Amino acid sequence: MRKALNENPLAQMAVLGLLAVIVGFLLLTQMGHKSESSATSATTSGAPNSTSASTASSSATTPPATGSTAAPPTTVPPAGAATGAVGEFVAGPGLPAPVVKAYADDKAVVLFVFRHRGVDDAAVRASVERLRGRSDLAVFVTHAAHIARYARITEGVDVNRVPALIVLRPRHLAHGTPTASVSYGFRGPDSVDQAIRNALYKGPSNLPYYP
Repeated sequence: MRKALNENPLAQMAVLGLLAVIVGFLLLTQMGHKSESSATSATTSGAPNSTSASTASSSATTPPATGSTAAPPTTVPPAGAATGAVGEFVAGPGLPAPVVKAYADDKAVVLFVFRHRGVDDAAVRASVERLRGRSDLAVFVTHAAHIARYARITEGVDVNRVPALIVLRPRHLAHGTPTASVSYGFRGPDSVDQAIRNALYKGPSNLPYYP
């Protein structure tokens, strides 16, 4: 057969052609395997872990649980006012005898503390002074320089600025503990009257408050 191949050029070309086809087929097969392997590797590394992705999505879109129950109603003092207990009501330093007597007579005690002699302070003072004619009230007016004379009252409601309007509730409404309220700033006659009405209020003190 080798002699036939050596002597026959056509046979030699046929054998070479067959070898070329075989070599080409082998090369194509190897390249196909490499391409599939690369594609599989890329797909595996690029795809996110389904469990992790699900967890991340849940964390990002689910808000923290919160209660839906509304806060219970609360009782609040009148707007702009603060309340506090005055303490034992005995005449002495920080509590003048006339104030103690007015409280013992079951009157509401009205104390106005001012500093400036401006128009606003003068207007509030005038609104307070006109209350002197009422038999159920005892009115006291003092400059801030002399506030220490009423320290037992002003400290009880934590007065921290002036002008300040302080109203002490009558003894029969205080339930054994002298109680006062304080409000600040400019107040017209109607606002002063409202502060007095609040102090004389005899109804329930636990009314619900709805904002």
